[in-house]
Amino acid sequence: MGRPRVDVSADARVALDALSLLSNKWHPVVVVALTHHGPSGFNELLDVIPDISGKVLSETLETLVEAELIERTVISESPLRVEYGLTSAGKEMEPIFAALSEWGTRHLETDAPTVLIADGDRRLLDMYGDWLSDQYEVVRAPDGRALESALEDGPTVVVFELGLPGAAPDDVIESVGNRCRTIALVGDRPTFDLFALECDDVLRKPIVRETALEAIETQLSRIDEPDEQRERAAITAKLSLFRSVYSRDTLESNPQYLEARSRLESLESAADE
Repeated sequence: MGRPRVDVSADARVALDALSLLSNKWHPVVVVALTHHGPSGFNELLDVIPDISGKVLSETLETLVEAELIERTVISESPLRVEYGLTSAGKEMEPIFAALSEWGTRHLETDAPTVLIADGDRRLLDMYGDWLSDQYEVVRAPDGRALESALEDGPTVVVFELGLPGAAPDDVIESVGNRCRTIALVGDRPTFDLFALECDDVLRKPIVRETALEAIETQLSRIDEPDEQRERAAITAKLSLFRSVYSRDTLESNPQYLEARSRLESLESAADE
């Protein structure tokens, strides 16, 4: 390995060699992904690293195999199934990343809120990320597994589609809990069981950038509001959505809609007392 000329100790030069190996944008990302998820197939890695292209991932894996940080194992010949996992040298990097994480928390923490976008359509996922990345720290998740992993970083707002692969809507809400705000993306004609989903807001797809930004800013402004106020806002958002989709006669004959409207009236009466 060629070394830049620098007057430092031998130990420092070895450290520079190690940093050079990880200086590529995607090398440390793949190593961390395998550390977190364990041995994974090519498509599995594409799912957990949604911003990488197949070509770049293939080149990255090849380089890391040559560097003996990861190993390629053929699971089956027909059909061909290959799995990538960390070598012993790769596994020994885990405490290095842990130390970097601790350092970054102390010195690199940003004040920008983190928004987690979860959608099974990679094209939409990239588009949403481009809309938001100039104002927020954006994390993308193409499925339930990636969403679960991303929640460990403590996002402030979670925007997720109801049809997210590998994740039922109720499971998403349960995983998120009350620690952050939630915005559900629903299809053209939402079903009435949406009233039972404890999300803070609902947006009807397709959405535009201005709608997404306004919804996220609204949720950020409501952080730490009382539970009753939070519930009122959530029910109001759902009622408004359904009124824009269904006729009055349809709504007035639906028990879930009527129950939600009644609950909102009770909350508003209590707030006025």
